[in-house]
Amino acid sequence: MSTFKREADMLRPLTENRHKFTSSRTRWEYFYEIQTPKGVADFILAVFNRKVIDDRRKWGVHPIQSKSAIDIVSFLTAAQQKYESGSQASPIATTSEIASRTLTSASHVTQQLIPMLIEYGWVERMGRGQWRCKHAYQCPTTSIYAIEVKRSDWQRALGQATSHTRFANKTFLAMDSERLPKTRNNLLAALEHAGIGLLSISADPLEDPLKVVANPSRKSPMNNERFVVAERVLAVRGSGGNSGFWGHVFGKLITTSSGDDPRKSALLLT
Repeated sequence: MSTFKREADMLRPLTENRHKFTSSRTRWEYFYEIQTPKGVADFILAVFNRKVIDDRRKWGVHPIQSKSAIDIVSFLTAAQQKYESGSQASPIATTSEIASRTLTSASHVTQQLIPMLIEYGWVERMGRGQWRCKHAYQCPTTSIYAIEVKRSDWQRALGQATSHTRFANKTFLAMDSERLPKTRNNLLAALEHAGIGLLSISADPLEDPLKVVANPSRKSPMNNERFVVAERVLAVRGSGGNSGFWGHVFGKLITTSSGDDPRKSALLLT
């Protein structure tokens, strides 16, 4: 019996065999240990919107990695769009309106979030306590697949994987083939109910390294949780790495991963 000694050893079979569960003609990029609004995603595959990325380069804006900041930019973008369509008199929002609509305190808006968004090129001041977006927000990714990687204990992994379905087009649970339960009825039923797929990864060199046991239907989530994850993978991409944990400091990479696996970080490259 061949099993994986650690979950990190299961990453390379995923990257080398991703054509079995994604389109081989699409330009997918890989990211590891990405902080989401509800935990850490072990493995993220993303396809970026080239036009959006090009526009952001021209504008000189930076990724928005705070959900509260995303909430503000989304609200101001909606205000701009309503103004342009004629359904709203002005694209400008006051501090109190922003705080009320985004469930954030007015002091936090003015002291922390708005200054960050001005510095990052997304918001401009129009008067005392009045703000508007400089650029309409668009999600930088067209596709995101999330994979929860576990050697065993599928019940524990299912809860975390389920939270990924809020932002991912597809979510999978990847497990060591030798540690999968012999009777899989309960596992497959739970995964189907949650809308999650199953990938079986083998450490045996004589076996297929990856099998798609269950492939979930593709969804199209377009919400602020999706935007947060998209912004964070874009920020990791821009750093020159492909993995890392994100701390409480806006835009700051706190810790990273390294080792004998596909992960790397900007700190290790400099």
